Amino acid sequence: MDALVHDVRYAARAFLRSPGFAVVAAVTLALGIGANTAIFSLVHTVLLKPLPYRDPSRLIVAWDTYLPQNKMLPMFPKIGVAPPELELWRQQHEVFEDTAWYRYVPFEMALNAPGAEALSIHAGFCSTNFLRVLGAAPALGRSFANDEPPNSALISDKLWRTHFAADPGVAGRAIRLNDDVFTVIGVMPPGFSFPEWADLWLPPGPLYGDELTNPVRHAVGFIGRLKPTVTTLQASTRLGTLSARLAGEHPSTSTGWGMRVSNLQEDLTARIRPALLMLLGAVALVLLIACSNVASLLLARASSRSREIAIRSALGAGTWRIARQLFTEGILLSVAGGAAGLGVGELGLKLLSPVPTPLDWNVLIFLMAISFATGLACGAAPVIQTLRSDTNAVIKTGSATGGGAGGMRSALVVAELALAMLLVTGAGNLVKSFVRLSHVDPGFSSRGLLTMRLAIPKSRKPEVLFRRIQDAVKQIPGVDSFASTNTLPLVPSHGNAGRFNVPGSPLISSDSLPAAQLRWVSPDYFRVMRIPIRFGRAFDERDLDRPVVIINETMARRFWPGRDPVGLRFITGPWGPNPAWSTIIGVVGDVKQFGLDSEPSLDLYYPALDPLSITVHTAGNPKSLIGPVRAAIQSVDPEIPASEVRTMDQVLEESAAAQRWTMSLLGAFAALAMALALVGVYGVVSWSVTQRTREIGIRVTLGASPRTIVGEALGHGIRLTALGLAIGLMCAFLMRRSLPSLVFDVSPSDPLIYLGVVALMFTVALAACYIPARRASRVDPLIALRWE
Repeated sequence: MDALVHDVRYAARAFLRSPGFAVVAAVTLALGIGANTAIFSLVHTVLLKPLPYRDPSRLIVAWDTYLPQNKMLPMFPKIGVAPPELELWRQQHEVFEDTAWYRYVPFEMALNAPGAEALSIHAGFCSTNFLRVLGAAPALGRSFANDEPPNSALISDKLWRTHFAADPGVAGRAIRLNDDVFTVIGVMPPGFSFPEWADLWLPPGPLYGDELTNPVRHAVGFIGRLKPTVTTLQASTRLGTLSARLAGEHPSTSTGWGMRVSNLQEDLTARIRPALLMLLGAVALVLLIACSNVASLLLARASSRSREIAIRSALGAGTWRIARQLFTEGILLSVAGGAAGLGVGELGLKLLSPVPTPLDWNVLIFLMAISFATGLACGAAPVIQTLRSDTNAVIKTGSATGGGAGGMRSALVVAELALAMLLVTGAGNLVKSFVRLSHVDPGFSSRGLLTMRLAIPKSRKPEVLFRRIQDAVKQIPGVDSFASTNTLPLVPSHGNAGRFNVPGSPLISSDSLPAAQLRWVSPDYFRVMRIPIRFGRAFDERDLDRPVVIINETMARRFWPGRDPVGLRFITGPWGPNPAWSTIIGVVGDVKQFGLDSEPSLDLYYPALDPLSITVHTAGNPKSLIGPVRAAIQSVDPEIPASEVRTMDQVLEESAAAQRWTMSLLGAFAALAMALALVGVYGVVSWSVTQRTREIGIRVTLGASPRTIVGEALGHGIRLTALGLAIGLMCAFLMRRSLPSLVFDVSPSDPLIYLGVVALMFTVALAACYIPARRASRVDPLIALRWE
């Protein structure tokens, strides 16, 4: 221990004598370690940290899927479970300890409490044993009983704090939801958010409708707690067998439908997992580049200390003793870098993390582990160089001989450039993908549009309410049009699908009917949203009581190819001996309903006056209308809350927010990696020039031109750059298959991206090489000849 303390003191004194070197090395490591700390903290919080439930690894969720063999029909890779399946699955007592269900799409309600402003909230219906299956319990009050009255409610911690002022006596308090009186029976603990959108939870009751009885409804999610001896794969096999049996027994409602089972945590993180793992890989490469840079610095330092080390060896210091000293120096630098990296990581999380991400003990242990590993990695290079050097030759000449140090530094720079090439290529793909995404036509014009969502109590008559709100809003100066729909495009939702039939269509079989996304819109909706009418006409007031529909272009092309479908009729339900037929009166352009990167869905529009989501158009700034429109709605009915108030431009921005976040982070890491690699190139060429100062002076004295000297120095850097970029290019091409799930409308093999990245990195590397090369051409021969 005393020897180790002595090594630490010796290293610290040495770094204090060379503060510039120590600061540069520590800052380099701080950037790499800080980036890793931030991303690991995010990965741990989102992917690795167990869910706050009892034995969360035994919780599974199951979904239905609709993947018809006919690829021309719409597909639903994840949708709610139909009631017949739900009932059958819940009977599998040999597989599950317990099972529950929950409504997987939010039920929007108006919350009215005495003395508080009306609030729009998302209610989640669930079975009474839902919390018991999860292994969760309220922080205040009690959970649902098996015979819980339907007018009971559990509220979230956030709703309790924001709307009820964290009243500890809230249990037993009466609230009004959509004109019905409910009793609060408990408050869930902080952090409980399943489903993630829920503000409160309700037991089954009259409000729920037929979603537990109608065999064609797919509206509930299934959750089960596996028995200790049952695996997720075994549960999936069992439930899949049952679903296949149902499809055979009830082909009219089950054919074409499948199912999928997954661990609850994997299901909740499925969408963000690829991006987070990619970012974790990216910061690992950044850390490797930082380590290579510091190792290169330590190699240069070891070369300048070669005589000192050789003398210590000659005086009896063993190989392990010298190696320990060099490793200690690397670890001391990495500890300093890790301490600074903790601050860098915390700052990065505050600026960039989309979710609250605390730096807990798991992150600190990770930080200490990578700091120690980084120190060993940085110290390994000078140790290897020292072991390979000839002590006697060093003592005689006063410096290390041979090209060992230079060769090792060159190899490190080549590795840095190859790794940076990987990152910059990946960032280039994401940048091009985001540019393509930003130029996608959403099918409507967002300019001048203000949108908001209204929660309508059931006692209100939608048509009367629509007309009163429309009249009030249109009186606001600057408002030139007003419309409504049940769901706005690009707003996160699970959609509202309904089956239909086109008799005689070769795409449809009697036991596998397709489904379309159902949209209820006011007559002015297409004009307000600037959605083009391709054929026929838009709705008018007369259509409100007629069986008419408008379809989108994709649906028209698919089921009536090469024809004008206006005036044609098809079956839109309900099903049975007397199905309902609807007449097509128009065809509108395709609208991106679920994302700018999604394929157009089959869209079926019905006329309706129901102000669930309202859209206001103005020639001015739509944000200026937020206050007046809210006031107008409140003047019509003070118990109707407005939520999700934003402009349509904001909706467009938010729809691409995930891609923008991933692109920005990877771009930042790629820029950092490239900067570190270029510093490495500069350092190697500069070191090479310094080592050859005497030789250069002699050659200049003998008549070598400055251009020749610059060319030779540049040539060394260019060779290293070309080799590093070639290796990186080959690795990037081999790893191209890891990107398709993260990019839109971009081929990972796009040669323009590879050529652009190579050109960029070669150009800046050339600039980094030119600075020391130019300095070499200006060496004073007299000074160089005296250099020793």
